[in-house]
Amino acid sequence: MAVVTIGPCQGCGACLLTCPVHAIRPTPAGLRVTDRCTGCLECLEICPVDAVRVDPEPGGER
Repeated sequence: MAVVTIGPCQGCGACLLTCPVHAIRPTPAGLRVTDRCTGCLECLEICPVDAVRVDPEPGGER
């Protein structure tokens, strides 16, 4: 499964509201994707500033 991370964002909360499994959590350092993530990528599609990144599984194909 791909690894979803969130980079610099504007804090609009669209990904928080969109995630069907509530895998995105606010932290003092910014938003974090938890291990509850199923890889549906709805957060990627909704982010207005393209802050969501998808990296291949460690050790997987790139």
